[in-house]
Amino acid sequence: MHRHLFAALLLGTCFASNAARLVVTPADGPADQPVQMQVEGLLPTQAVQLRLSLQDSRGVEWVSQATFRADLDGRVDTRRTGAEAGTYSGVDAMGLFWSMQPVSGDGSPSPLPIRPDAGGLLFKPVPFTLQAWLDGVLVGEQQLLRRINHPGVRARPLGVDGLVGNLYLPADAAWDGQRLPVVITLGGAEGGIDTANYYAAWLASNGFAAVALAYYRMPGLPQDLIRVPIDPVSRAIDWLQAQPFTGQVGVMGGSWGATVAMASAAHDPRLKAVVSWVGSPAPFRGIRRDVPPADFRAVDLPALSHQGRDLPFLPYLEDINWNQPGDHAAALENATLPIERINGPVLLVAGGDDQLGASGEMAAVAMRRLQRRSVPQADALLYYSDAGHLVGQMHQPTTFRHASGPHLRVGGTPAGHARADRESAPAVLAFLRRALVLPQ
Repeated sequence: MHRHLFAALLLGTCFASNAARLVVTPADGPADQPVQMQVEGLLPTQAVQLRLSLQDSRGVEWVSQATFRADLDGRVDTRRTGAEAGTYSGVDAMGLFWSMQPVSGDGSPSPLPIRPDAGGLLFKPVPFTLQAWLDGVLVGEQQLLRRINHPGVRARPLGVDGLVGNLYLPADAAWDGQRLPVVITLGGAEGGIDTANYYAAWLASNGFAAVALAYYRMPGLPQDLIRVPIDPVSRAIDWLQAQPFTGQVGVMGGSWGATVAMASAAHDPRLKAVVSWVGSPAPFRGIRRDVPPADFRAVDLPALSHQGRDLPFLPYLEDINWNQPGDHAAALENATLPIERINGPVLLVAGGDDQLGASGEMAAVAMRRLQRRSVPQADALLYYSDAGHLVGQMHQPTTFRHASGPHLRVGGTPAGHARADRESAPAVLAFLRRALVLPQ
């Protein structure tokens, strides 16, 4: 009797193993879009393990895994089936992506390998490997390609004297008089143009024309974040207005780039929308770069200038909360940019546990300042209480997002950053589409 029962169970397991099928949709798709991961052909309530792996730019392998139980139709779908055990738990369609961890050692905050293609301005697709296991037996394997940019996006250097920038156009952009919404993109305190290129490629993949612009730490530009002119943004608009494809123009920046974006829009009414990723409406102190061990040192000098004049900046005060009343209120008022003059809506993306740029705290300052507008705009705040300073656009591991080195505290939790990434990216695209729509 027991032998027959054992044989029946073994036969059932073998049958399920032979019938199990791993289905991924899309197997090749945008890295900012979710993936549908399913296993079909299982026995009802049968347990299956999914394992996802990635190799980062340093060659370190990242892995996540979770165990799921099939429904009564013999199906597991990560959009609906909760993980019972593994690197995450509960129902989360992209839990396998954000919960990945390095096989050994510490990981990088943003391990998605963003490698430039042969032209240097667009990006290679990123391969992941998804496996399905039943009782220790591999029953399915699928490679996933996640694309930073749509393969049809076009990019070229701007070629404008005095500007360091690149132009990105969407795949279906026509040269028949069609005007496109345009976004100028700005990176953070890391300087250079890599982050701005990444933003621009992402926006062009979603139907916008984009100009990635460097404002410091490139040949011909300041090497320290001290008295850096914001004027290149206006010069980029001058050039854009002479182009046949240019519709309404907005600006988007991350961290310090978000502060530059708000400063630029406050001084140039041709900018019709602003997106601030974890930025501050009041510039902090300037930064002297290449100072070991942290690579930079804050100094009591203005970080930004406009038309040769220094922009005010916040003084350093120990353990200060700028939202609380006190003697510092006058300094805050003096340093806050006149963002109420921006000629269009402002969207702020902020982390409530931002330990590097206090973006959650400073977003409240910004929203209060925007209430001074003489003409109300559709300003908005996306606030994520358990996210830190590094909020992104692509689905990727967030388990080391809090750590940017021993001298920088970023804050946030893995699940908090994953939620912020997942929700903010489509919200930003929707905001820009509304704000930069061409008049009829």
